[in-house]
Amino acid sequence: MISQTIGDLTLLRFERLSREPGLVHAVTTKPANLAPHRGVARDRAMYWRQRACEILGVPFDKLTLPAQVHGADCLRIEDRDIGRGRDGRDTAVPFVDGLITDRPGVPIALLSADCPLICAYDPDRPAIGAVHASWRGTVGGAAGQMVRLMQREFASDPARLHTALAPSAGPCCYEVSEDIRRVARTRLSNADACFIERDSRLTFDLWTANRLQLIEAGVPADHIEVAGLCSICDPRLWSHRRDGPDAGRFTLFIALR
Repeated sequence: MISQTIGDLTLLRFERLSREPGLVHAVTTKPANLAPHRGVARDRAMYWRQRACEILGVPFDKLTLPAQVHGADCLRIEDRDIGRGRDGRDTAVPFVDGLITDRPGVPIALLSADCPLICAYDPDRPAIGAVHASWRGTVGGAAGQMVRLMQREFASDPARLHTALAPSAGPCCYEVSEDIRRVARTRLSNADACFIERDSRLTFDLWTANRLQLIEAGVPADHIEVAGLCSICDPRLWSHRRDGPDAGRFTLFIALR
């Protein structure tokens, strides 16, 4: 990813998406914690949200977030949704982990401290989507649901979508129990390709699992950019696994110009 420091905030951007003139996006880094409900310096979260919007040139008052309930459902942003979640999770769009929109100047934001955040851009409509895919969301097919909703609502052609997976817990570190693999095997046709056994440890490769879901949904493999940055390994990123209750949240922002 491309790293850029603007004053007091360092942002990461996807190389391919950065070449799209109709799109604005970024992933924030530490020490900025953008979650007003968790982690150290949570009282500064609103400052960092406003600061990121200022740098990206998008309106803070229209910043919109889903509730992120560790599911797989997505919704299209309606008039009444714009600005929900801007000031905290209590006002976020309820029950869902993803949002899609074709409205310019309505930024979507997702929070993470290890979970994959996945975004999509349709240059033809144009339209965007973003979804939070925890292990439960990944097993539930969140990435595919986002693509299918964009097809239904915007007639988006999956073969034309440009997608990206933000930094998250990587296959090197994301250790899970056998019970999680059992559940994954009931939902994912390629589940065994997404788990790695190493020295009595079992890790879940969330990057591969979500990449395969996007491919199954019709997105070409070369239209999927994987950040490849493990939040547990990389000190620039917040990690619940590493930082425990002190973990703040980094944020993926995406918006149409």
